Order: sequence, then C-alpha cells, then structure tokens
Amino acid sequence: MFYFDYVVSPTARRGAVGLPFDTAELRRQLVFLRNGQVVRNDLLPTNVEKPVENELDFEGGKEPNWLSCDRAAQFEVTRDSFGTGVMFFQLKAVSRDSCR
Repeated sequence: MFYFDYVVSPTARRGAVGLPFDTAELRRQLVFLRNGQVVRNDLLPTNVEKPVENELDFEGGKEPNWLSCDRAAQFEVTRDSFGTGVMFFQLKAVSRDSCR
C-alpha cells in the first residue's frame, strides 16, 4: 500500500510505486499492489486548507508526505476533530518495520 499526501507530485508518486497508474495534482491518493500489479487506485477527497469529513491522515513513514506499507502493517487509530470542527481519522503506524 502507498499513501500520498496532496503535495507529492505525480512524477514522485510513479517513481515511488515503480509502475504506471493514474494520478492527479493536489489530490491525496491510496494505491494498493498485489504481485507487482496495481489492484486498487483511489484518488481521495482533498481540501488543502482543512481536513475533509472522515478523512484518513497517515503518520509513520520516513518521507514526510507519503507512506509505503506491507500487508503486515498495523495502525493505531484516533478519531477526533482536533479543534477543526470536522471529524477525521488519524492513523499512526505502530509496526515500524512494515512501513517506510
């Protein structure tokens, strides 16, 4: 699985995944691979100024704006508005060896 924040360029996304897939500027994105093939590619609702209702926010990779995890990855989930008035989910990788 790859998660890309909206600031990651399409070129950087394709370079990270290493396979061709559809992407867009200024959109958050989840890409899932199986056996070297893209099996799911989701462009996520994005608002660059504030969280979107029920948005997923990932933390835990070495890169500040994208995350790559294998199937053994585990996350700690917090659901809160953090003062924004919009409820969203913050996912923090707890299996550090599974995410980069």
